[in-house]
Amino acid sequence: MSDLPEIAEIEPPYDPRSALEVALTSARLSDPVVAGDNGQRFVLTPPEFKLTEIPSAHRLPPHIIQAVTVDDAESLIRYANRFSSPASVIIADIDALCVHTCLDWHKDNQDQELLAPGARKHTATLKLRESEEFKRWNAIQNTMLDQMEFAEFLDENASDIVTPDPATMIEIARDLEATQGVNFKASTRLQTGERCITYETETLTKGEMTVPTQFTIQIPLFVGEEPIDITASFRFRVNPSGLKLGFVWRRVEYRRQAEFQAIAHRISEGTGLALMFGRTSNP
Repeated sequence: MSDLPEIAEIEPPYDPRSALEVALTSARLSDPVVAGDNGQRFVLTPPEFKLTEIPSAHRLPPHIIQAVTVDDAESLIRYANRFSSPASVIIADIDALCVHTCLDWHKDNQDQELLAPGARKHTATLKLRESEEFKRWNAIQNTMLDQMEFAEFLDENASDIVTPDPATMIEIARDLEATQGVNFKASTRLQTGERCITYETETLTKGEMTVPTQFTIQIPLFVGEEPIDITASFRFRVNPSGLKLGFVWRRVEYRRQAEFQAIAHRISEGTGLALMFGRTSNP
């Protein structure tokens, strides 16, 4: 038996860089394919893990990747005229109130060459937004308001009204304010189409107030567009406790659709691009 003392085995020091390198290598090998611009694809190949391009006979040539959103039709026309080609088209989505100019669409079939796919990655879109004037009127549409509140609204927005003339509407608003605290008895329609509201004061003095059954305002429906005429019908609710007033739009959705179609056609005429109404999964 040897009298020499036992020598304990000494483990080499732990190197955290080795563990990190193993983790990185595993990650590179688990998903070695990397997507590049213009449809290019590369693969990371060991041991240096350099990017090597994967050839493809179906890969599109280099193309622009850009999606622009503009605020008015004239900006869309200018942008499309700068970047469009014979393959460009316009797709107008009336449900979303969006007009898309697809500038790198598929090649057409107007010549003898085979149809070629487009990248569909360069677009300019007009997203129509409601005007501030329309939002202000639409906020109280189909809502019955107290006399004072409705009169103040008419007075503040009388410049939007075209018929009856603004002075008449302001006078109506003042008449409504003057009847605060009276008891309303009935509402009848006159031969002129106007409404006659009968009321009674606390001293039992009777009076009448005549207001039109409908009025027309002239405001833009969308930001950046010209004002158009929109008709609204007055609404009255007469009861012993007071008078409630309001209005509802007359066929405003038809005006909205007609205005959208007119804008889309104006863009098509301004750019010379084919116009289609519909939707696409990749505008």
